[in-house]
Amino acid sequence: MNTNTIITLLSIFLPLIGAAIGYLFKYSIEKKKEITNEITKERRILYQQYVNLVIDIFADSKIGKAKTTANLMKELYDFYKKYVLYASPSVIKAFSNYFQHIYKPNENADTKKTLEFMTKIMVEMRKDLGLKNDGLGGNGEMLMRALITDYDTIWK
Repeated sequence: MNTNTIITLLSIFLPLIGAAIGYLFKYSIEKKKEITNEITKERRILYQQYVNLVIDIFADSKIGKAKTTANLMKELYDFYKKYVLYASPSVIKAFSNYFQHIYKPNENADTKKTLEFMTKIMVEMRKDLGLKNDGLGGNGEMLMRALITDYDTIWK
């Protein structure tokens, strides 16, 4: 083969190889984005379930329908079973810290500390969904302000 033939073949095949590589690269990026979007949708649904559970705890206690500890623990375990595959490591860690706290009710009777663990989970969930937490307090205590009658007593 002479030099002109090699140059001609290279000028034909190099763009084709470049296009194939570009297509594969774009395809992998699009596939990853699609999977990430599906995971984010699932996270939103699951995280909303946790928020509903927490708000229901406070709402039920206000109207005299407080859940038993056994019912609450069952709902938390049910939530854990669903979210463990989708939640980010920071949410899993915050939830685990909360569970470690509630496993020892006699040692951990501090209401403020319990609320801090609960709100820390919500803060991590918000971060996970790409939301800002500016102005919500160090552990998200402002997330509970609307639910707690004696908020200033507990948090100050």
